[in-house]
Amino acid sequence: MRIVAGYSGRVSSVLFRNIGTLLSGYVEKPLMHADSVFVRDGVITEIGTQPEADTIVDVRGATLTPGLWDAHHHPYFGEYTPRAEGFNVVSRTVRSGTTTLVSAGPAHQPGIYLPSARLPNVQAHSRAPQSPQALARDAVGTQALAIVSAAAWQQERPMGVKCYAGTVIAETGLQPEHFRRMAAAGVQRLKFLRPLPSSAECQQMCEWARQAGMLVLTHTGGRALIQDTRSIRASLEILQPDVACHVNGGPTPPPLADVDWLVDETNCVLDLVFHGNMRIAQHVLRRVGERGELHRVVIGTDSPSAGGVNPGGVLRTVTLLANLTDMPPEVLLCMATGNTARGFRLPGGRIEVGQPADLVVWDPIDGSVTTDMLGCVAYGDMAVPGLVMIDGAIRMHGDPRAIDARRMPLVEAAWGFAVP
Repeated sequence: MRIVAGYSGRVSSVLFRNIGTLLSGYVEKPLMHADSVFVRDGVITEIGTQPEADTIVDVRGATLTPGLWDAHHHPYFGEYTPRAEGFNVVSRTVRSGTTTLVSAGPAHQPGIYLPSARLPNVQAHSRAPQSPQALARDAVGTQALAIVSAAAWQQERPMGVKCYAGTVIAETGLQPEHFRRMAAAGVQRLKFLRPLPSSAECQQMCEWARQAGMLVLTHTGGRALIQDTRSIRASLEILQPDVACHVNGGPTPPPLADVDWLVDETNCVLDLVFHGNMRIAQHVLRRVGERGELHRVVIGTDSPSAGGVNPGGVLRTVTLLANLTDMPPEVLLCMATGNTARGFRLPGGRIEVGQPADLVVWDPIDGSVTTDMLGCVAYGDMAVPGLVMIDGAIRMHGDPRAIDARRMPLVEAAWGFAVP
């Protein structure tokens, strides 16, 4: 049997064996007692057994987890973002162990991102922007952008990444037919991002979105989302979000009393981001822990943002929070995987029979004094992927600059010759 280095591709069945630590993706029970996972046709089909397989991945005692999820990503088209002039960001994100992105709205698409305070209101029927700025506040335009984004990212998948890009930014003039059309085209979320004039219209939009099966997301930074309300809290009470985005700031958090209201008086998903306030993130984790509601927390990057783009931002946030709080790293990693999938009602993020095979093998970076991924995160060092799989396809195998070659996962062809 020959060892294959650097293989990238999909075969019908893969057996991961000799797993040292296996994470479930469930905060309720993060660690699993099994040393093997079997994948067939892109889906996890067996755990703890070792059937015959086309390809065998010898994990060599390393850690196997679901691929990380970025719960707060602003997609654009392709591998370039004008916000931070980032190139190949998505490919580097996959190489950092993040396999899935959830859109918080296409706010950084070229020609779209503009400061909200200077944007004019445009009537829904106005198909031709009255000025270059009007494009961002046109109901027809925001509907079109959401539909195109959802469709484009089904086809544009650098390194196989999954990007759930179907999020529409709320704009004045959206009507029931818009929501029906968007839902049919795969748009799954409505995001309140920029201030809108009327509480009544915002309530109506939320109702139409939910009737169409969409989740309601809200910006929860330092500003009101509705112009006829006087505070962030008043806006949130009207919108009643399913997901409160970047509750620890994007770039600034809401007042602490408003954060506590979200934790105590709603059941919404609470999004903590890398480009945010870590003191507030600590506070949120403490409060949800006291309430026994760790399943509500998800982790994202808010990239691209004023702080730049961070392909490894999800794991870095997990590592920071592991060192700033008493939360076990395995629980934080489940917040960055299964919690996000469940919170957004999407498949994946869990190592479970029937779930998509989006898997990452992890080891400490070469030179770390730690010996496994969880110890590495708890210590504050950087863990690195030795192998990344998405939908049963091995998308990345090994980085000899980052992992000791003696610990690299071995990919073997079960039929006795090297996989091409």
